[in-house]
Amino acid sequence: MRIGEVLSGIDRRIIFGFITVVVIVPFFFPLNITGKLTPAAQQVFDAVEEVEPNSQPLLISIDFDPQSMPELYPMLLAVLRHAFARDVRGCMMAGWVPGVGLGEEGLSTIAPEYDKEYGKDYVYLGWKPGFAAVVLGMGKSIPETFPTDQYGTPLESIPMMQGVKNFNDIPFAISLSAGDPGALTLWIPYVQSRFGQKLGTGMTAVSAADAYPYLQSGQLTGLLGGMKGAAEYEQMISQAGYSEAAKVATQAMDSQSMAHLAIILLIVLGNVGFLLMRRRK
Repeated sequence: MRIGEVLSGIDRRIIFGFITVVVIVPFFFPLNITGKLTPAAQQVFDAVEEVEPNSQPLLISIDFDPQSMPELYPMLLAVLRHAFARDVRGCMMAGWVPGVGLGEEGLSTIAPEYDKEYGKDYVYLGWKPGFAAVVLGMGKSIPETFPTDQYGTPLESIPMMQGVKNFNDIPFAISLSAGDPGALTLWIPYVQSRFGQKLGTGMTAVSAADAYPYLQSGQLTGLLGGMKGAAEYEQMISQAGYSEAAKVATQAMDSQSMAHLAIILLIVLGNVGFLLMRRRK
């Protein structure tokens, strides 16, 4: 049988099986195909580095739902690991109702890794309706906007929130955003522009392009774009020695990259087979 006939007659089940293996293997044998670190991701990392340990808290807003977890949840885990490894206190809130549980899951996963104590090292404000009014109220008074935390504890009785009045006491805020409400629709116009809050964001890849004008204007301090942005952050905290945990986004990028290469290879082989068959005829 000629080579062209072999290449043109590959059973589709073999192709599907090949793609399946290529997608699965990187999750067991990571390749760490992160690529070049982007300046936008580096800026988020550097901003967290500048937050003083055991001082004013880093603010993280969970503005996404389970649908966007593959891209944004690894960012949350990486940022928490970075903060807790440096003894930076974390103050978390949720802009989306489904984000409440995701934030709790992230904290319950990462806090024990660094022996962090609720109320001393981190606090969860939770969700309140009318997000625009919420963030505007926080610019005036966080304790008045959130009299209690997610679990009903008075904010004034939580040790790490003593002396935290408004955005002037938040050195850096990060919105992990999948849409509205999120970084572009609320945090930039209502918080950064009005109160001068230093702001970074992590966004889904499809939305990240819309954030670059704000990055160039200086309204955003940094940007994590999609799964690649999450993988870049994982790489940075690993290189800095802050975490040796499994790099979820990096493994997903390995799988995605290998699948793309496999598809390109199959397309090339298919075309080679077609050209050989045509030449023979």
